[in-house]
Amino acid sequence: MKTNSILLACVTYFLASCGSGNGDKSTAATAAHGYDNSLAKGVVIDSIICQNRNSESYALYLPSYYSSTKKFPCIYFFDSHARGSLPLKLYKALAEEYGFVLAGSNVSKNGMQWQETNDVASVLMEDARNRINIDPQRIYTAGFSGGARVASTIAILDGGVAGVIGCAAGFPQVEHEFENKFDYFGMVGNYDFNLTEMEKLNDALQQAGFAHQLLTFDGKHDWAPVTDFRTGMLWLQVNGMKKSLQPKNDSLIMAFKNDYDMRIAAAKTDDIITEQQLLDGIVKALEGLSDISSYKKQLADLIADADFKNAVTAQAKSHQMELEQQQELAKQFTEHDEKWWAEKIAVLNKNINNAKTKRESQMYKRLLNFLGLIGYLNSNHALNSGDLTNAPNYLKVFKMADPQNPDCSYLSAVYFMKSGNRKQAIYSLNEAASLGFSDVLQLMTDAAFTDLRDDAGFKDVAAKVRENYSAK
Repeated sequence: MKTNSILLACVTYFLASCGSGNGDKSTAATAAHGYDNSLAKGVVIDSIICQNRNSESYALYLPSYYSSTKKFPCIYFFDSHARGSLPLKLYKALAEEYGFVLAGSNVSKNGMQWQETNDVASVLMEDARNRINIDPQRIYTAGFSGGARVASTIAILDGGVAGVIGCAAGFPQVEHEFENKFDYFGMVGNYDFNLTEMEKLNDALQQAGFAHQLLTFDGKHDWAPVTDFRTGMLWLQVNGMKKSLQPKNDSLIMAFKNDYDMRIAAAKTDDIITEQQLLDGIVKALEGLSDISSYKKQLADLIADADFKNAVTAQAKSHQMELEQQQELAKQFTEHDEKWWAEKIAVLNKNINNAKTKRESQMYKRLLNFLGLIGYLNSNHALNSGDLTNAPNYLKVFKMADPQNPDCSYLSAVYFMKSGNRKQAIYSLNEAASLGFSDVLQLMTDAAFTDLRDDAGFKDVAAKVRENYSAK
């Protein structure tokens, strides 16, 4: 039986290209020949060249105790900027703790066409399973931003994926009936402009009968902190035990309970909706594995509480208001000058500080971050289309909305190069590096900086960007 189709209205201005990874459902296939025993263990390998396509590569982490004589679960990572090793460096301690292989695409990124992304994911996953003894029943995908949509699409269209960890974005903006169900753990920062989308996805998955959980962390649009990703990995493993994908492990179950108990206790103080989501999640995850009677009672009492019902009603109104204001900000962006936007941003900051509730304050912060996103997209489009008249105005608004965003300084450097100002371009690149810009591939392949490649200042910037990437 197919599930009901799910139509998820993702933020229009942040839709990333997505693609399936294994159209022939070959995810579960195993290599007929021997595995590659020369791969280093216990360290992140930045680049493994794909055997069947030398132009593509991926980062890899094998636990220090990995052996090709035993099957290991694997998480395939898709970053929105093709930073394959970044999530591996972030989460390698978790892979070591729980015995997971991690592989991160160095190719998949925002802006790629559907078929191209599909092909990249397929090549990566085929190469990894030929080299490594991967458990075909415990294959997972994870992604950040547009990469989260890639990770979800692989599971939706291809099957053979037991679960997905989606950071900062939900499913692709398509309406599609699918028969491949999988466990879904969503994570999003409470200041992330995609939070409303993720909460709507959580509701949709509930209606569609998916095992699901949404976890909100303190942050903006980014990969989740290690402590929160640990929760996701524990959740996937507990669900794996329920489905007999892995043996029951009482110590992992206890770690999962302790983690959720801590989060539930924290939510009791000021976030009744998060408290309900966590209680519902632990009840469903542990059913059949552990005594959940106390959690069931807490959940039933909370759902019957008038405060919870009022919070749900208020959240629905807030979601609608936030979406409407996002649409208005996007519409207004090119219609007003720098002075008008300075006043608008001042109002948003005032609303952040004077909000009556924590959730309301977070909403206004998300709107300000959304404005930064719109600034980035319009500035990037203007530069790519040669519109050097409007580009500087867009960049100024972008800077006002999100002054610590290194992408603004980077795009400013592109503008200055296109305007013939090499000195200012170097200055802006240095500013981007000081703010944490870490996309080495983008910097070194951007045609805007071709004439700067041999410049000593550019070489210094490149070194700083590499340091930023290595430190992540």
